Amino acid sequence: MENIKADIAIIGGGSAGLVAASGAAQLGQKVVLFESGEMGGDCLNYGCVPSKSLIAAARAAQSARTAGPLGLDIAPPRVGWSRVKAHVRGVIEAIAPIDSQERFESLGVRVVRERARFADARTIVSETLRVRARLMVIATGARAGAPPIPGLSEVPYLTNETIFFIDALPTHLIILGAGAIGLELGQAFVRLGSKVTLIEAGTLFAGKDDEAAKVLRAKLNAEG
Repeated sequence: MENIKADIAIIGGGSAGLVAASGAAQLGQKVVLFESGEMGGDCLNYGCVPSKSLIAAARAAQSARTAGPLGLDIAPPRVGWSRVKAHVRGVIEAIAPIDSQERFESLGVRVVRERARFADARTIVSETLRVRARLMVIATGARAGAPPIPGLSEVPYLTNETIFFIDALPTHLIILGAGAIGLELGQAFVRLGSKVTLIEAGTLFAGKDDEAAKVLRAKLNAEG
């Protein structure tokens, strides 16, 4: 196993880890970044980028439906799900070089594509490398957890890691949770032609703003 010293050791190559690595490297610090999965983390691969790309396609479809008052007669949009997926994938691929291992290595960051763990308060180890660093950054993020619903584990279900690249547009999509992510996915899929049911045990929009929640509920109901 190789042993090295660094100024900063970072676990996680998602948004937070990459920002820390880029900033530190450009300030002349010796940086080691550990990432065992895809560079860019959730934001690039399963979150911000694919969701906003899907929303853009859904917004275009809705604009076609509602163009009548502007004097435009546009036939109901025909959604080609395979092409929508290609659009989403294309946006991810266009942004991926910015978050790539090659770019960060060009900044002077040592990128280690292995799982890492603490050996002690100042030492991080992976399969092939042992790093003793002055500062540590833990940027491992999180992932969606399956709720404790009886029988859920016995049926196939989707998460943010799988929803954007399913084989076919769902006929009926049930979304558990009406926070920001559930709401945006629900609206996008109904605009693309799915029937959507949102289920929320608490309050719409996670109780962030009751007045905004009323407007959102009315808008979502009006769109189906």
